[in-house]
Amino acid sequence: MLVGAFACAHTPQLLARPGTEDRDLVLRVHAAFARVKRRLEALRADAIAIVAGDHVEAFFLDSVPALAVYVGAECAGTFGHYRYRFPIHEPLARAIVEQGVERGFDLCYTQSAPLDYAFYVPLHFTMPEPALPIVPLHVNVYLPPQPTPRRCFEWGAALGAIVRARSERVVLMCSGGMSHFPGTDRYASPEFEYDRRLLDTLREGRGRELAAVTGEELDKMGNIELRTWAVVLGAVGDAKADVYCYEPSWHHGNAVVEWAL
Repeated sequence: MLVGAFACAHTPQLLARPGTEDRDLVLRVHAAFARVKRRLEALRADAIAIVAGDHVEAFFLDSVPALAVYVGAECAGTFGHYRYRFPIHEPLARAIVEQGVERGFDLCYTQSAPLDYAFYVPLHFTMPEPALPIVPLHVNVYLPPQPTPRRCFEWGAALGAIVRARSERVVLMCSGGMSHFPGTDRYASPEFEYDRRLLDTLREGRGRELAAVTGEELDKMGNIELRTWAVVLGAVGDAKADVYCYEPSWHHGNAVVEWAL
């Protein structure tokens, strides 16, 4: 069953905390993460299915799936001096692959791809104790051609149906965003007002409107990672969002959100 849904920023500066960052802002985002952790403990989840993009670490030009599921016994990765390893909820992962294919989604699966920091950063701050097994769900957000927001939303609707039919208590978490322009001359000028308008839309339970947004618009607004949010929005339907925080740094819009199910 689906017992919770969240969106968490994965801005690497939230973990590395270089001197370029506003310390108070970072700590406010940390406080929102801590609130997610408490909610995960209260929800008594059995597994976290986490939807994230890949910064060309798990997949490169020899193989770039639009959508992928990690199905091995455990996953691992590195970020700076951090070395991390998580157990996989294998029955849930296999069910997502098998039933996703039955529902018309040509899913890739992997048992060995490195786990990107887009997965690790939110889990570092929100993983309850004792730790839960996870199911990493990859969405190609960076290498064109990416799946459309509508396709991501449709995949989320299928994913939600699969999870709801399970006996396990599952939380969905999407990782990414909001507006940022890494590696460009717009790095210091994110589209914060776009972020705020979108969050207002989500508060009103109108998340399905993201499915109608084009990939070109997401790119223009520095929000290509909202494809992962579209997946979770497909699963939660018209649920209204509780925005724990929105913290615009000089280079990145950081949001933490829960959907009331």
